[in-house]
Amino acid sequence: MKKDIDLRGLLCPEPVLKTKKLLDDQAVTCVEALVDSDVNIQNLARLARSQSFGFKSEAKGEHFVATISKDALAPNTALEPPAASKQNNAKSGIVIFINKDRFGEPTAAISNEEQEKNQAFSLNLLNVFLQTINQSGHDLQAVLLVNSGVRLMDPNSPCARVLDELKEKGVEVLACGLCLDYYGLKERVKTEQITNMYAICEYLFAAEKVLSP
Repeated sequence: MKKDIDLRGLLCPEPVLKTKKLLDDQAVTCVEALVDSDVNIQNLARLARSQSFGFKSEAKGEHFVATISKDALAPNTALEPPAASKQNNAKSGIVIFINKDRFGEPTAAISNEEQEKNQAFSLNLLNVFLQTINQSGHDLQAVLLVNSGVRLMDPNSPCARVLDELKEKGVEVLACGLCLDYYGLKERVKTEQITNMYAICEYLFAAEKVLSP
Protein backbone atom coordinates (compact mmCIF):
# COMPACT_ATOMS: atom_id res chain seq x y z
CA MET A 1 0.00 0.00 0.00
CA LYS A 2 1.23 3.47 -0.92
CA LYS A 3 0.76 6.52 1.30
CA ASP A 4 1.01 10.20 0.30
CA ILE A 5 1.90 12.92 2.79
CA ASP A 6 2.29 16.69 2.53
CA LEU A 7 5.18 17.84 4.75
CA ARG A 8 5.49 21.40 3.49
CA GLY A 9 5.88 24.07 6.14
CA LEU A 10 6.85 21.67 8.92
CA LEU A 11 9.88 22.31 11.12
CA CYS A 12 12.69 19.80 11.55
CA PRO A 13 12.49 16.99 12.61
CA GLU A 14 8.72 16.71 11.99
CA PRO A 15 9.00 15.70 8.29
CA VAL A 16 11.24 12.76 9.17
CA LEU A 17 9.21 11.67 12.19
CA LYS A 18 5.88 11.80 10.35
CA THR A 19 7.35 9.84 7.43
CA LYS A 20 8.85 7.22 9.73
CA LYS A 21 5.50 6.79 11.48
CA LEU A 22 3.94 5.87 8.13
CA LEU A 23 6.81 3.52 7.27
CA ASP A 24 6.43 1.76 10.62
CA ASP A 25 3.03 0.50 9.43
CA GLN A 26 3.69 -3.00 8.04
CA ALA A 27 0.91 -2.55 5.47
CA VAL A 28 2.65 0.48 3.93
CA THR A 29 5.17 -0.42 1.20
CA CYS A 30 5.80 3.06 -0.20
CA VAL A 31 5.57 6.66 1.01
CA GLU A 32 5.50 9.64 -1.34
CA ALA A 33 6.23 12.87 0.53
CA LEU A 34 5.83 16.44 -0.72
CA VAL A 35 8.45 18.74 0.86
CA ASP A 36 9.53 22.34 0.39
CA SER A 37 13.32 22.23 0.61
CA ASP A 38 16.35 20.30 -0.54
CA VAL A 39 17.37 19.94 3.12
CA ASN A 40 14.21 17.89 3.72
CA ILE A 41 15.11 15.73 0.74
CA GLN A 42 18.52 15.06 2.27
CA ASN A 43 16.93 14.23 5.62
CA LEU A 44 14.42 11.81 4.11
CA ALA A 45 17.23 10.18 2.12
CA ARG A 46 19.07 9.58 5.41
CA LEU A 47 15.91 8.08 6.89
CA ALA A 48 15.53 5.72 3.94
CA ARG A 49 19.15 4.72 4.17
CA SER A 50 18.99 4.09 7.92
CA GLN A 51 16.09 1.67 7.28
CA SER A 52 17.69 0.09 4.16
CA PHE A 53 14.77 1.31 2.02
CA GLY A 54 14.89 2.61 -1.54
CA PHE A 55 14.79 6.34 -2.17
CA LYS A 56 14.33 8.70 -5.09
CA SER A 57 13.39 12.34 -5.46
CA GLU A 58 12.35 14.85 -8.11
CA ALA A 59 11.54 18.53 -8.31
CA LYS A 60 7.87 19.46 -8.66
CA GLY A 61 7.52 23.17 -9.36
CA GLU A 62 8.80 25.01 -6.32
CA HIS A 63 8.64 21.87 -4.21
CA PHE A 64 10.11 18.35 -4.19
CA VAL A 65 8.66 14.85 -4.12
CA ALA A 66 10.52 12.17 -2.17
CA THR A 67 9.60 8.51 -2.62
CA ILE A 68 10.66 5.92 -0.07
CA SER A 69 10.06 2.30 -1.02
CA LYS A 70 10.44 -0.84 1.06
CA ASP A 71 10.60 -3.06 -2.04
CA ALA A 72 14.00 -2.29 -3.56
CA LEU A 73 16.83 0.22 -3.50
CA ALA A 74 16.21 3.13 -5.84
CA PRO A 75 19.01 4.23 -8.23
CA ASN A 76 19.75 7.66 -6.75
CA THR A 77 20.33 6.74 -3.11
CA ALA A 78 24.05 7.53 -2.78
CA LEU A 79 23.76 10.66 -0.67
CA GLU A 80 25.54 9.40 2.44
CA PRO A 81 26.20 6.18 4.39
CA PRO A 82 23.49 4.96 6.77
CA ALA A 83 23.47 6.34 10.26
CA ALA A 84 22.36 2.96 11.49
CA SER A 85 20.84 -0.12 9.88
CA LYS A 86 18.14 -2.33 11.36
CA GLN A 87 19.86 -5.26 9.67
CA ASN A 88 23.16 -4.62 11.44
CA ASN A 89 23.19 -4.16 15.20
CA ALA A 90 26.97 -3.93 15.42
CA LYS A 91 28.40 -0.70 16.75
CA SER A 92 30.27 1.36 14.19
CA GLY A 93 33.10 3.76 14.89
CA ILE A 94 33.46 6.75 17.15
CA VAL A 95 31.11 9.73 17.09
CA ILE A 96 32.10 13.20 18.30
CA PHE A 97 29.06 15.03 19.70
CA ILE A 98 29.55 18.80 20.11
CA ASN A 99 26.72 20.77 21.71
CA LYS A 100 28.47 24.07 22.42
CA ASP A 101 31.04 26.36 20.84
CA ARG A 102 33.58 25.95 23.62
CA PHE A 103 35.57 23.20 25.32
CA GLY A 104 34.16 22.27 28.73
CA GLU A 105 32.99 25.03 31.07
CA PRO A 106 35.24 28.11 31.27
CA THR A 107 36.19 29.62 34.59
CA ALA A 108 33.73 32.28 35.78
CA ALA A 109 34.87 35.72 34.65
CA ILE A 110 34.87 38.78 36.88
CA SER A 111 34.92 41.31 34.03
CA ASN A 112 33.79 41.55 30.40
CA GLU A 113 37.41 41.62 29.28
CA GLU A 114 38.21 38.45 31.20
CA GLN A 115 35.04 36.79 29.91
CA GLU A 116 36.02 37.48 26.30
CA LYS A 117 39.51 36.16 27.00
CA ASN A 118 38.07 32.96 28.52
CA GLN A 119 35.74 32.43 25.56
CA ALA A 120 38.56 32.88 23.05
CA PHE A 121 40.76 30.43 24.96
CA SER A 122 37.92 27.90 25.23
CA LEU A 123 37.25 28.07 21.48
CA ASN A 124 40.96 27.66 20.75
CA LEU A 125 41.03 24.64 23.07
CA LEU A 126 38.14 23.11 21.15
CA ASN A 127 40.08 23.61 17.92
CA VAL A 128 43.09 21.85 19.50
CA PHE A 129 40.78 18.98 20.54
CA LEU A 130 39.50 18.55 16.97
CA GLN A 131 43.03 18.77 15.55
CA THR A 132 44.12 16.04 17.96
CA ILE A 133 41.15 13.86 17.00
CA ASN A 134 41.99 14.42 13.34
CA GLN A 135 45.55 13.16 13.86
CA SER A 136 44.69 10.34 16.27
CA GLY A 137 44.26 7.61 13.67
CA HIS A 138 41.13 6.25 15.38
CA ASP A 139 38.07 5.04 13.47
CA LEU A 140 35.97 8.19 13.44
CA GLN A 141 32.47 7.80 12.03
CA ALA A 142 30.96 11.28 12.42
CA VAL A 143 31.16 14.71 14.00
CA LEU A 144 27.70 15.88 15.03
CA LEU A 145 27.05 19.52 15.95
CA VAL A 146 24.00 20.86 17.76
CA ASN A 147 22.98 23.99 19.70
CA SER A 148 25.78 26.60 19.68
CA GLY A 149 28.16 23.88 18.47
CA VAL A 150 26.89 24.54 14.94
CA ARG A 151 28.81 27.83 15.02
CA LEU A 152 31.93 25.77 14.33
CA MET A 153 30.53 25.18 10.82
CA ASP A 154 30.70 28.89 10.02
CA PRO A 155 33.41 29.31 7.35
CA ASN A 156 34.88 32.08 9.53
CA SER A 157 35.20 29.81 12.56
CA PRO A 158 38.77 28.80 13.54
CA CYS A 159 37.48 25.21 13.62
CA ALA A 160 36.14 25.24 10.04
CA ARG A 161 39.44 24.09 8.52
CA VAL A 162 39.84 20.97 10.66
CA LEU A 163 36.18 20.06 10.11
CA ASP A 164 36.79 20.28 6.34
CA GLU A 165 39.87 18.08 6.73
CA LEU A 166 37.85 15.48 8.60
CA LYS A 167 35.15 15.57 5.91
CA GLU A 168 37.80 15.04 3.20
CA LYS A 169 38.89 11.90 5.08
CA GLY A 170 35.37 10.48 4.80
CA VAL A 171 34.10 11.49 8.24
CA GLU A 172 30.47 12.66 8.27
CA VAL A 173 30.42 16.24 9.56
CA LEU A 174 26.78 17.15 10.17
CA ALA A 175 24.95 20.04 11.83
CA CYS A 176 21.40 20.24 13.16
CA GLY A 177 19.29 22.25 10.70
CA LEU A 178 17.03 23.68 13.43
CA CYS A 179 20.11 24.93 15.29
CA LEU A 180 21.61 26.44 12.14
CA ASP A 181 18.33 28.30 11.59
CA TYR A 182 18.40 29.64 15.13
CA TYR A 183 21.94 30.98 14.80
CA GLY A 184 21.37 32.32 11.27
CA LEU A 185 23.94 30.01 9.68
CA LYS A 186 21.87 27.76 7.42
CA GLU A 187 22.81 29.63 4.24
CA ARG A 188 26.53 29.33 5.11
CA VAL A 189 26.56 25.52 5.40
CA LYS A 190 26.44 23.02 2.53
CA THR A 191 23.05 21.35 2.17
CA GLU A 192 24.49 17.84 2.39
CA GLN A 193 25.92 18.68 5.82
CA ILE A 194 22.59 19.79 7.28
CA THR A 195 20.77 17.05 9.16
CA ASN A 196 17.98 16.60 11.73
CA MET A 197 17.64 15.37 15.30
CA TYR A 198 16.33 11.95 14.27
CA ALA A 199 19.42 11.25 12.18
CA ILE A 200 21.68 12.57 14.94
CA CYS A 201 20.06 10.18 17.43
CA GLU A 202 20.52 7.29 15.01
CA TYR A 203 24.23 8.03 14.76
CA LEU A 204 24.49 8.15 18.56
CA PHE A 205 22.62 4.85 19.01
CA ALA A 206 24.83 3.12 16.44
CA ALA A 207 28.15 4.47 17.72
CA GLU A 208 30.76 2.26 19.32
CA LYS A 209 31.74 5.24 21.47
CA VAL A 210 30.54 8.84 21.81
CA LEU A 211 32.94 11.62 22.84
CA SER A 212 31.69 15.05 23.85
CA PRO A 213 34.17 17.80 24.79
